[in-house]
Amino acid sequence: MDSTDWLIESIAEATGTVRTHLHDHRNKTGATNPTGDEQIDADDWVDGVFYDALTGTDAVGAYASEERSDVVDVGEGYGVSIDPLDGSSNLLSNSVTGTILGVYDAPLPARGRDLVAAVLVLYGSYTTATVATDDGVTRYVLSDGEAVDSEPVSLPDDPDIYGYAGNRRELSDELLSTLDELGKAYKLRYSGAMVADAAQLLTHGGVLTYPSRDSAPSGDLRLQYESNPVAYIVERAGGASSDGSQSILDVSPTELHQSVPTVLGSPELVERVAAIDSSS
Repeated sequence: MDSTDWLIESIAEATGTVRTHLHDHRNKTGATNPTGDEQIDADDWVDGVFYDALTGTDAVGAYASEERSDVVDVGEGYGVSIDPLDGSSNLLSNSVTGTILGVYDAPLPARGRDLVAAVLVLYGSYTTATVATDDGVTRYVLSDGEAVDSEPVSLPDDPDIYGYAGNRRELSDELLSTLDELGKAYKLRYSGAMVADAAQLLTHGGVLTYPSRDSAPSGDLRLQYESNPVAYIVERAGGASSDGSQSILDVSPTELHQSVPTVLGSPELVERVAAIDSSS
């Protein structure tokens, strides 16, 4: 990718709108998305905001969303995948939400190796967009539709946090034992929104695992919309990712909305956790 200017400008435009009006769309709709998750009004609304901002550029040729059944063909250009409002159930308690976006130079669904950029937006105390390309990772502070500050991002050498998805009774004894050992050295961070946990990981270092288990046989995270983009960011920041046998970026997609077990973080901790059979 020669320049990320179009991407940063589109993200800043969309997040400005989302930040201003998100509270108007916080109620449940009774509907579900293509993978069966209960939707709130904000899921579809934020999807529409980003669709308009991104497909209005000449750079985007295809748009795939966690909230849409199929890829939308919008012309020539990159394929964009998006989780428009990660952690949307947190809106009911006014907790952290965000947006995850991948830019692929290949038809969708695609492997993570086909990513040329990925973005992690966090609607926290203020709005940030962590943008990764092959040149590295930069965190932008966004305000009123513009990027007002930026800093490079790299995973700290000394890990400080860990987190995991799921109920402990579903996890294997070996994984539980490892998690308990990690708990003696690191702080537990798990918010119910991947964007928030990934932001903690990039700031403090450590490991996050979203394992296979009875209630989520393929893990919690969608390959195209969540695992690939965040794995790309983490790896470009000096970390590692795994589905239990290989980098997330090497997973070949079988369908648009598939999920995949995911481990992210500091390389030595990812290797340690990914080697464990998480199922009970």
